[in-house]
Amino acid sequence: MVSPKILRRRIRSVQSTAKITRAMEMIATAKMKKSQDAAIAGRPYSDKIMQVIADLSAQAAAGGATHPLLETRKVRKMAIVFITSDRGLCGGLNTNLNRLVGN
Repeated sequence: MVSPKILRRRIRSVQSTAKITRAMEMIATAKMKKSQDAAIAGRPYSDKIMQVIADLSAQAAAGGATHPLLETRKVRKMAIVFITSDRGLCGGLNTNLNRLVGN
């Protein structure tokens, strides 16, 4: 039979572990909520970009490309616009993107 002292120590250990687990769950919940809010806040921008691209595509397909930047001409110079993350913990993503675009 286990002595009462050892039993109390094990109970305290389990309770302590439960408290730590609850704290970790609360932190994870807060982080998830923050990420969801950021995604929801960015949705209007994404929708507008999709709308602009669809409008430009429809105009070009209909032959109504009247804007000088949408006219077909000989390519002399080319510019590439790429977007990288501004957050940490993404490994070498930004470096790899820079290398890829540089080549």
